[in-house]
Amino acid sequence: MHPHRFAPAPRRRSLRALAGVATVLALSLAVPATAARAEAAPAPVADTVVGEVVRAWPEAGLAGSAAEEEHAEAPLTWVQDASGEAVRVPTDAVAGLPVGSTVEVTVGGQVTDVAAQEGLEPARDVLASTLLQTAPEVRAARVAGLTNQVTVAMAVPAGGTVDGATLASVVDAVDGPVAGFWAEETGGAVRLGVTAAHDWVRTAAGCADPTALWDEVAERTGFQAGPGRHLLVYVSSLPRDLAGCSYALGQVGTGVGSGGRVYVRDVLPSVIAHELGHNFGLGHSSAHQCDAAVETGACRTAPYRDHYDVMGASWDSVGSLSAPQAAQLGVLPADAQLPVAAGGPATPVTLAPLSARSGTRAVRLTDATGGTYWLELRTATGRDAWLGSADNRFALDAGVLLRRTGGMPDTALLLDGTPSPAARWDDDWQSALPVGLPVAVAGGAFTVTVDAVTAAGAALTVVPAAGAAVPVTPLPPGTTPEVLAAAPAAPLHTAGPAAPPAAADAGTTAPGAGPVPSDPPATALPAGVDAPAPVPAAGRTASGEAPALALLSGVGVAGAAAWTLVRRWRRRT
Repeated sequence: MHPHRFAPAPRRRSLRALAGVATVLALSLAVPATAARAEAAPAPVADTVVGEVVRAWPEAGLAGSAAEEEHAEAPLTWVQDASGEAVRVPTDAVAGLPVGSTVEVTVGGQVTDVAAQEGLEPARDVLASTLLQTAPEVRAARVAGLTNQVTVAMAVPAGGTVDGATLASVVDAVDGPVAGFWAEETGGAVRLGVTAAHDWVRTAAGCADPTALWDEVAERTGFQAGPGRHLLVYVSSLPRDLAGCSYALGQVGTGVGSGGRVYVRDVLPSVIAHELGHNFGLGHSSAHQCDAAVETGACRTAPYRDHYDVMGASWDSVGSLSAPQAAQLGVLPADAQLPVAAGGPATPVTLAPLSARSGTRAVRLTDATGGTYWLELRTATGRDAWLGSADNRFALDAGVLLRRTGGMPDTALLLDGTPSPAARWDDDWQSALPVGLPVAVAGGAFTVTVDAVTAAGAALTVVPAAGAAVPVTPLPPGTTPEVLAAAPAAPLHTAGPAAPPAAADAGTTAPGAGPVPSDPPATALPAGVDAPAPVPAAGRTASGEAPALALLSGVGVAGAAAWTLVRRWRRRT
């Protein structure tokens, strides 16, 4: 991909309440544009743009105290041509076109949507669209023992001043706890390290245009984008409220070999590990809370509200990667999973702690509709030892946790095994399944009983139902995660170097879920999208002005790479 020349505007109001279910990435395809658009500009001029689908969801992030709220913003979409120019289009008008694919779209006049009302340039109406080519799979070579090479740079953006962070502290965080985390959690499939480091540079670009900021830093440092190459920019935290600056910003790739660019304004290992997780293709780990029920009745998805998982809230502790996230990354071994299907026999299970490196560490439940649930055991051992210490300031449970695979942006959903009424959601941090009490899962498709829990393991029984399950509160359709491309196990060729979380808001219902396939499924063409055609040279057939605020460039590999922006705000306290 070529760099964008757009940037996110600061957001101070949540779009989640306004967009509702539409805030997830899989929105219904509508060509021409949807009825949600407002009045178009007069005398529209039709342009044809050939380029890559780039989708982004700006999001609110870490705050100064656990009492503050965090919000997720609505996703944004552009079509970016070979020159780096991009045109923003309504997400729901092209939601059926895969991220990273090459498309041809005919766009008309400007439309005023919620994003434009909050500071972005208006989108262009989509009159027609054709899918030309899907994104290719990207894999990185192992170089000098590393699957992922990280270039670290310190930057003072326009309007900023140097803070007290040092280059050595960032390098030490990456080469130490961050590298150790990803190596351990992936069984050595991801081995990252700093291969180049550059001290403070002052940039003409500011946070208002993050791609220009990254481009400038890349040019100043000689960073070359490519598979397995990451540019990590530490952006000075002073002043804290510098216009446009997020707490952290990261691209979402298509696998551990995608490479990518991130910036952080904190040396906290958990936030660096989180942003690199987005580069690897992971979405967020969030909570799915229902009113005095596990998954029926009135429910909400609370973004980031999974403090066990690095892909949830970033804070002082860095727990094990959750089972659904590890499975999506392709690093949860088959012999560590116990599959149980709907309609099967009762299954007794001895579950090892997720932080252990042997034994059955996850039970995978698949219901009749293809929904996938996970049981995992968290004990105060190994990487989760903080659960038994004063570091566990949210008093999170040790015990058996229930999760569900979700769709982007919340690809792993923590369900509450001891649910509270809605009025107490914000104060309820305890999620483990109770010992000795049967819990219905997937509307009764399974009954799970935790018989005993010790630091060494848990005994439980899973009983699939003989009859039909009671429908659970449905999850809206989402982009179900696939097993992502893994890093190579052996060298292929040599290349050169290349804060406490907030309580979640009311949120929305969770995105759709489904099984994690063993192989990526074929791309289905949505209604209203023409079949693939020969790919012409990327470009536009008529000149037009690009919106002023698009997000994130990707790494051009074999023609395309899929990227999604993840932005995290630190709010004022």
